[in-house]
Amino acid sequence: MKKVLYSSTALAAAAAIALIPTGDAAAAEKAKKIQLGFGGGMTMAIGVADQADSFEKASDADVDGVTGYGSYNTWASSEVEVKGSVKLDSGITVSVEIEFETDQVTANGGNAGIDHSYMKITGGFGDIRIGSTTAVTAVLAQSAPWTGILNPGVDDVFFVVTPAAYLPANGKIGVNNGALDTEALQYISPQFAGLRLGAYVIPDKTTTTADLVPATGGNDGTDGAEYGLIVNYETKAGSVSIKGSAARWIIRGGGSASLNNNAYGAKLGFGDISVGGAYYTVRHEDSGFQGTANSSETTSYNMGILFAPKGYAVGLHYVHREAPGDTAVAGADEKTAITIGAKYDLGPGVAAKASLAWVEYDDELTNDSNNNKGWALVAGINVAF
Repeated sequence: MKKVLYSSTALAAAAAIALIPTGDAAAAEKAKKIQLGFGGGMTMAIGVADQADSFEKASDADVDGVTGYGSYNTWASSEVEVKGSVKLDSGITVSVEIEFETDQVTANGGNAGIDHSYMKITGGFGDIRIGSTTAVTAVLAQSAPWTGILNPGVDDVFFVVTPAAYLPANGKIGVNNGALDTEALQYISPQFAGLRLGAYVIPDKTTTTADLVPATGGNDGTDGAEYGLIVNYETKAGSVSIKGSAARWIIRGGGSASLNNNAYGAKLGFGDISVGGAYYTVRHEDSGFQGTANSSETTSYNMGILFAPKGYAVGLHYVHREAPGDTAVAGADEKTAITIGAKYDLGPGVAAKASLAWVEYDDELTNDSNNNKGWALVAGINVAF
């Protein structure tokens, strides 16, 4: 891992040297600076959903602490991207991108609303990314294909309620670290014989509100670092496309924050049909946290099939996660989501999308307030710009 990171640092230095202007100064003066443009997308949806009666405590005898949930909801997801690139005389391309979350609920929730904010330097040496953006262990990862308006196992939390005792608390299932946008130095190699490598280092995993040197040692060191590596392979055998990935990233911090993550995925394509799946585990470096109430260990996997000819797509997706938690208590916190999704292109950059999802939360404890299951039917319009 260290050798990979050292190599990434050397490549970053080489790229920086290549950025130094050469040649005629007057010609360089006439060259245009980077031109920024806008991109992004907006999704607006409405849906109906139903929760388990026992979770809502809906019996006639239950007059205390009753919580009932509405049968319909509206949902929005939108972002605006400011981005641009310029190709230098050296052949190197420098790109920048800033992505703003633009939903009102994001602003009202106290979130600053900035998602990605990074610079990318590309050339014959590969792809270097500096700043806050998706981890390369997710960019190069293979997983189950899906379509529809709800990201399976993720967006269904806005319709089928996550019990308060369920862990992790947000109820979302991931099979990689695609939600990671922590400031990092990342590298993707050129493709050779179908193979590509990706690596990253996050100097400070703990503090995301400042660029100070991390406090990682001594009795009072509170910050942690993260290191990731992925191998991606893509090829074709006749009319069949074959894609696979294997990734590992480690977090080193204090106590229970030291974690080892492993993710594997594969996808096969047969014309308009693709099938695939992924398997993801989180384990503690220190065995003393395994099987305790402070355990962060989880196992997740998904499977899916997608039919996507030109103009529309339909798919079936299954995703499951379990967190054993305290082994003194039988069972595990589990979530299962089965989703049927569809998309129909209405015009350039405009698509109608829909999802029908069945979701079940199964807690270690059997009391009704810790367990829920239900379904959601959600439809809407997605506009890309």
